[in-house]
Amino acid sequence: MKNLIIALFITLSSLSLKAQEKFNGVWKSEGTTYITTILASEYSVLSITNTSFDELKILKENILKQTSSELTTSIYNKDNGYAAEIEYRVLDDNTISSTYSTFPGETYILKKINVNK
Repeated sequence: MKNLIIALFITLSSLSLKAQEKFNGVWKSEGTTYITTILASEYSVLSITNTSFDELKILKENILKQTSSELTTSIYNKDNGYAAEIEYRVLDDNTISSTYSTFPGETYILKKINVNK
């Protein structure tokens, strides 16, 4: 019985972690010059980078925690001292939302950029 419970837990955990791959892609939000690149495997988000070609800046986010449909990161811009925690949520295959600790109550929508066109 103990082995059955362990096997069930491992199976359910692997199914929920596989959803991390939904974050994988290049994302753009209205009102910003930054493009967010999220690299994810089947089981975990590996890195998040924000790139602005207008401002010639690259900002990396630190991954704090992740679940099957949510991801929490922190970002710090040393040039202006801006720091925030960001929570991402998968809405569908082409849309994620983000909320920033510095702007409570505001939600930003990011759309996947199809780079294969």
